[in-house]
Amino acid sequence: MATMLYRDAVGKALQDSMRHEPRLILIGQNLAAHALKPLALTYGEARVRDTSISESAMVGMAVGAAMKGMKAVVMIAYADIASVCHMAIVQSAAKLHYLTNGRLNCPVIIRLPIARFRGHGPEGNEVGASWFYNVPDLNIAMPGSAHEAYWNFREALTRPTPTLFFEDRSIHSRLGEVADNNPKGKAQITRPGDRLTIVAAGRAAALAEDAADELAKQGDSGALEVVSLGFIKPLDKETVLKSAQKTGRVLIVQDEPEWGGYAPVVRCVLDELPPGALVKIPCIIGGADQYLPYWDERPFLPSLESIVAAAKALLGIGI
Repeated sequence: MATMLYRDAVGKALQDSMRHEPRLILIGQNLAAHALKPLALTYGEARVRDTSISESAMVGMAVGAAMKGMKAVVMIAYADIASVCHMAIVQSAAKLHYLTNGRLNCPVIIRLPIARFRGHGPEGNEVGASWFYNVPDLNIAMPGSAHEAYWNFREALTRPTPTLFFEDRSIHSRLGEVADNNPKGKAQITRPGDRLTIVAAGRAAALAEDAADELAKQGDSGALEVVSLGFIKPLDKETVLKSAQKTGRVLIVQDEPEWGGYAPVVRCVLDELPPGALVKIPCIIGGADQYLPYWDERPFLPSLESIVAAAKALLGIGI
């Protein structure tokens, strides 16, 4: 077990993958000369490939490489630029394994950093996971901790279908332990509790952990159980349902508006519980249904304060 920053866990996953996967290539803009220069010096520019500014072509190159038995990581500058290469992701990458009846795999990671709280406004900080949620054979990772960041990345390269890897730069400096066990895409109980389950991913999962710690400071230790999804697609229903049945109350938190993303999917999954399993109607906290402004994004996104308030309301604390 090692302790490291979230961003260092992603970097270590990339480095370890390059070392252990000789047929892995990296595709992106200004990688060899700047962003990933140490890897280019170590493994050569044949494996760290600079491209022109054409995200669709970058994904297409990765799919072509996969058809020849290689693996690839495509480095997209910002998550919402995935809209530019949407067709390449959906029509080429996601469908390759199915269209060839499993004869060809597509172990491709499309790395999509979310540029939170950097003044990018409506261009650069959208999540966009909901744009792809109904695409079969497309994995979506949204790690909320260093442990998930490392192992979700390593796990994605073992899958026969492509993975969208959403990493939130606002938690790059969050410290955490990276254990030796690969959770294999399963959700993690990052804070155990017995009265309320919070289901979240990415930045929202980190906020949920902080909310559990805050309630503990206020005298309600062990009240909140945090389920960090890690992979939001496919969704680990078993862990979600087991935790929900234990606590009887569920709060789902995500940065995207509540009508898309993983929150409504989790809400539907909860309908599989037997009648009476939940003592409260599940609640969703999502981002505002609007573009995020340049001046300040925080009023339009879930916060520690809003999660604590919602948790107290579900628990009946202070009522």
